[in-house]
Amino acid sequence: MTDRVEKSQADRITESMTILKKLTDEVGIPASNPSIRVLKKRMAQYWRDGKVQEERLPLYGYDRVIVYRLPRWAHQEIEVTLKVSKIRHPQLPSDLEAELMAGTNNATQSDPSHPSPPASEEK
Repeated sequence: MTDRVEKSQADRITESMTILKKLTDEVGIPASNPSIRVLKKRMAQYWRDGKVQEERLPLYGYDRVIVYRLPRWAHQEIEVTLKVSKIRHPQLPSDLEAELMAGTNNATQSDPSHPSPPASEEK
């Protein structure tokens, strides 16, 4: 039988920060991307309460979905996977819609969180 020890807050923070760093530094998704900001907010809630979160979050500006699982137990690792999105215009969670609305008030089209189409696609 597996010992049911809850993941400590320090472990939740460390694992989350490692994943966020990989998404921004290694994968190259800007930290200013609305989906990354929403994921970070959700992880911050997880840091505080340790409650399990499991969801699919559209990755704004990419044809990808962030599939993540934030576990309660110490023997389980946080899982974050980027998957190809087959849905052309996915239903956006309300917190992502709010981030997008806030971003349109503060950002220009050239901002990395609002990628412009390549010149060859513009008409």
